[in-house]
Amino acid sequence: MAVGGRTTINIGLTPDAKALSEVVVVGYLTEDRQNVSSSVSSLDVKEANKAPVATATQALQGRLPGVQVTGNGGPGAAPIVNIRGIGTLGNAGSGPLYVIDGLWTDNIRDLNPNDIESLTVLKDASSTAVYGSRGANGVVQITTKKGKAGAPSINFNGYTGVESVYKQYNLTNASEWADRAVIAYRNAGLDPLNNGQNSLAGAVKGPGGAFNPDIDTDWQKEFFQTGRVEDYNLSFSGGSAGEKNATNFLISGEYFHQEGIVKGPDFQRYSLRLNSGLTRGRFRLQENVQLTHLSATLLNGNPFIDVLTIIPSIPVYDPANEGGYGTGSPILNTFATNPIGAQELLQRTQSDNRLAGNISAEYSFFDFLTYRLNVAGDGHTYSNADAQKSGILRQNTRINTSSLNEFLGYDLFLLGENTLNFNKRLGDHTVNALVGVSEQSFRAHNIQAGGQGYTPAGGQYFFELSAAPKVGVVQGTSYKYTKRSFFAQATYDYKNRYLLSVSGRRDGSSRFTEDNRWGNFGAASIGWRISEEDFFKNSLPQVNNLKLRASYGANGNDAVAGAAGGSYLTQAIVGQNVNYVIGTDQRIVNGSSQLALPSPDIRWEERYTKDAGLDLGLFDDRLTLSTDYYISETRNALAPVQVLTYLGHFGATLFQNAGDIENRGFELALGYHENKNAFTYGADFTLTTVKNEVTSLPVVGQVLEGGELLTRSEVGRSLGEFYLIPFDGIFQSPDEVANYKSSNGTVIQPFASAGDVRYRDTNDDGRINNSDAVYSGKSIPNLLMGLNLNAGYKGFDLSVFFNSASGNKIYNQARRDLEGYAGPNNYNADVEPWSVENPSSSTPRLLQGGGAGNLGLAAASNSLFNTTRWLEDGSYIRLRNIQLGYTLPQSLTSKVPSLGSVRVYVTGRNVFTITDYTGFDPEITGTGFYSRGVDISSYPNVRSFTGGIQVNF
Repeated sequence: MAVGGRTTINIGLTPDAKALSEVVVVGYLTEDRQNVSSSVSSLDVKEANKAPVATATQALQGRLPGVQVTGNGGPGAAPIVNIRGIGTLGNAGSGPLYVIDGLWTDNIRDLNPNDIESLTVLKDASSTAVYGSRGANGVVQITTKKGKAGAPSINFNGYTGVESVYKQYNLTNASEWADRAVIAYRNAGLDPLNNGQNSLAGAVKGPGGAFNPDIDTDWQKEFFQTGRVEDYNLSFSGGSAGEKNATNFLISGEYFHQEGIVKGPDFQRYSLRLNSGLTRGRFRLQENVQLTHLSATLLNGNPFIDVLTIIPSIPVYDPANEGGYGTGSPILNTFATNPIGAQELLQRTQSDNRLAGNISAEYSFFDFLTYRLNVAGDGHTYSNADAQKSGILRQNTRINTSSLNEFLGYDLFLLGENTLNFNKRLGDHTVNALVGVSEQSFRAHNIQAGGQGYTPAGGQYFFELSAAPKVGVVQGTSYKYTKRSFFAQATYDYKNRYLLSVSGRRDGSSRFTEDNRWGNFGAASIGWRISEEDFFKNSLPQVNNLKLRASYGANGNDAVAGAAGGSYLTQAIVGQNVNYVIGTDQRIVNGSSQLALPSPDIRWEERYTKDAGLDLGLFDDRLTLSTDYYISETRNALAPVQVLTYLGHFGATLFQNAGDIENRGFELALGYHENKNAFTYGADFTLTTVKNEVTSLPVVGQVLEGGELLTRSEVGRSLGEFYLIPFDGIFQSPDEVANYKSSNGTVIQPFASAGDVRYRDTNDDGRINNSDAVYSGKSIPNLLMGLNLNAGYKGFDLSVFFNSASGNKIYNQARRDLEGYAGPNNYNADVEPWSVENPSSSTPRLLQGGGAGNLGLAAASNSLFNTTRWLEDGSYIRLRNIQLGYTLPQSLTSKVPSLGSVRVYVTGRNVFTITDYTGFDPEITGTGFYSRGVDISSYPNVRSFTGGIQVNF
């Protein structure tokens, strides 16, 4: 701006939308973003923190390409994170490594999201190979905030709000339920007034019935509540700057509390962070430490199923039952557990304390040669307790014995790294190289003790182990795991045009035998900044950055499931104190028994990644584009093997290196940011595709079955594909039943009637059974998208964030229990069953017991378990976050001494969801590694509305 003879010039600075000039941490080196030749993505932390979340990984969802985040609404729940698909068969080690200020960890729940300064995701082998065995599934590098030179500053950020379930089922009330129940019993040939085992047991309206119109329980209303969330952060930071003497410090504290949307679950986190640094000449010292205390109350049972299926004619509380909860009776049958009593009679609590962080010391022998020592540790102690009161929660079940089980333990992770870094520019050449050696150790110890037979005194239980009338289980475990590594990393560029990066690591793991202990992993990437070529600059000046890059390399993985953290799979497990009766005198002899066979030949799992990408910046980087296409192949995957029990293998998992998996996909990140005087606006769009395929398994023709036997994994298919009997409509007449025949003329469902479900006889054998199951859909989404829109005008700012997933299926067990009629459950009022007057083609007639057994053949059942009738489209689009803020004008805040800025804001999270899925929530974590699409009592994501304030001094 020209002075023009003026003595006073007012200049306002606006945010710079450029991103390519950033310095990012890739492995152990820092690089200019514009010269990175690997596949990395950086999170806009300021924008992500506008979402009120408990963990940092929740803020990642939908914001970075190649990163799939699947969470639930449980208080304090950490979501499942997969980078570029699932790359292992071992049921463990499928998540990324988190590196927080040099500390390696799998724990992200304890980290305060407000402490994060930067977050970068490393996705290809070129960027992760330097982490060796821990980089196989991607790396999330996090740097926490440090104090800055200048006057000390105080920052406060706090919000509070309410949470609720965003969707509920429309269920029948007591009168409507009784009407449908009568029809269901009569259709099954049963007398609803009969007190027999398979009857409605008189719970009907009309003469002779025992239906009580005064009991009409809305179980969802009783079970769900308005949850509460609050988060308060206070930090104090500062520092001094000098050419040879500098200091920095930051102290921050947080209190986070989330009360669940159902009665019982609760989560609290207290955290205290101290980061400080000191520079004296060529010496630099930095420490980053966080102390965290967590307390949580967990959810019990499968209440999101029970709350739907339990009959409305049963009261929540019944003083006639031990414990005081309604459970049904011989004249009012139900198979459901009282969902409220399940939370109140059993209290499962967790209490965790964690001290984690690192201390690093650097000494620069020359300006270009630096030695660094990094010592990191993560110490964790926990005290968990399950306190069970006596009572009945389910009809015809035994009275629960009151008990207390306590779990105490600790684990300790230690990391020591020595590195030597050479970083120098020699004319047109820049070399940044590093070599290092590290040692890691992990050890854990735990004990469990229990007592039984507690009785309440004055209506109160005194749950202490010393007060137990009967001593229960007492046991404990100790184990350790160590690793030694040698690694190197180097980057090179010529005139900021031609880029090269190489890295490698040699890891030795105690999880393998000496012959298989060591693994070597390496990778390389190249890049070409075409925009730096003279011929390009002169012809297309509006393109300020155009870079092509490619990479290839390998990582290892030694993480497997199993007893003692999978640390001793190469050894047989022998159980002590095993009693056996021998001799004619029936003597009891104490001995030992082998419980698990060893897996002596297991070795490193390897993941090879090919990546090709393009980065583009236009109009001074107001418009940016980044794309990648990758192929990730897991070789020698540590896969579980089925072994017969009589061989000496009782329940533990035997592993073998024989499975191969491939993930391939396309990633895109597109952004546009503009400043127009007082008006700023921007948009960021991400897209991720994933195709997952198992390419080999230990045994030819082997099948890995998922939980509930609903999914399978085999060669040529993705992990956890649904394997179900096809639903083929509803029989509309007896003639259709009679004419539904196999090729040899056999009537396929001879015991069915008009209004019953027709299943497809896929193998044409004239019968319906599990042999008719076929692959019916994937549980893994193949397309993920995110869209963040932001705008600001003067003091106002608005941020709107959408994310979506598509291409996956969900097995809806709640719908199966409501509409399968297998037991005396409640009914979905929105579904009209088949009748002569309502010849539905999708919903069968009401039929008590679903027809199984009563009609003589399970094939006639309207509640057949493993069928596509319960399989639904899991696609959704969700307004994940919307925030409106207002920053008070400086003319107002300047009137308060030392007050810097004040911003107030309101936020809505999970405001609405567009989906065809009929369950509580289409975003589910599933029941296990191979059954991620099975919705069995998944805690739904919650809708929240919060208000907050940010104050800086």
